[in-house]
Amino acid sequence: MRSDIINMLNMDNDYWIFLREYPYWHQRLSYYPEQITSFFDEYKIVRRKRLVDKIEDGANMLSMINLLMEE
Repeated sequence: MRSDIINMLNMDNDYWIFLREYPYWHQRLSYYPEQITSFFDEYKIVRRKRLVDKIEDGANMLSMINLLMEE
């Protein structure tokens, strides 16, 4: 794997854990380093790190609190 890709992955240890969970990304990034943006996109979708996911989680939490308050 190229050193610039390794440096990008070193920004967060969770990237390396994700890489271990989905090893096809290691091969894909080794052969096609330009797919690093696709890696980050899939990481955000699987780990629920997108803004949409955070809003959805917040809405779910509010509805749960609302149900608990009603009882």
